[in-house]
Amino acid sequence: MSLPATLPNGFLPPGVHTALLQAIIERCGTATPRRQVLAERLEELLRVARATGQLQRAFLWGSFPTDAPFPRDRDVFLLMQAGFDREFQHLPPTQRDVFEHERARLQFEADVVWATAAIGIEELTAWLSVYQLSRDMVPRGIIEVIWDD
Repeated sequence: MSLPATLPNGFLPPGVHTALLQAIIERCGTATPRRQVLAERLEELLRVARATGQLQRAFLWGSFPTDAPFPRDRDVFLLMQAGFDREFQHLPPTQRDVFEHERARLQFEADVVWATAAIGIEELTAWLSVYQLSRDMVPRGIIEVIWDD
């Protein structure tokens, strides 16, 4: 699935847009050296999160999926399987880094928010609606990452 064109304000059209990780990297991670670095770190972050075997869904928002030439970082929401919060402390340190805010910020240049599927669809929908507003309360689109495997 391809992402829609950005609007004149640089944001994706409002809504949750699904795209393969490779399409996201091609669209958002190649235009500048900064974007290339962020794309590489995003790929690594998602690879590590998936290696837990408990990642259900991943969403991106913020300046990365915009036309901004130099995004500061990436904003990532990871929805994990129910019960992950009880198993989190037993992960190897390299996997735990993704889910500890400050470590993720330093290692992956990402603000990672995560929850388990126990939050339910209504709460997930509420969270995603918040992420679809810019700091200036402008509606914008966000991206759900999908994989082809």
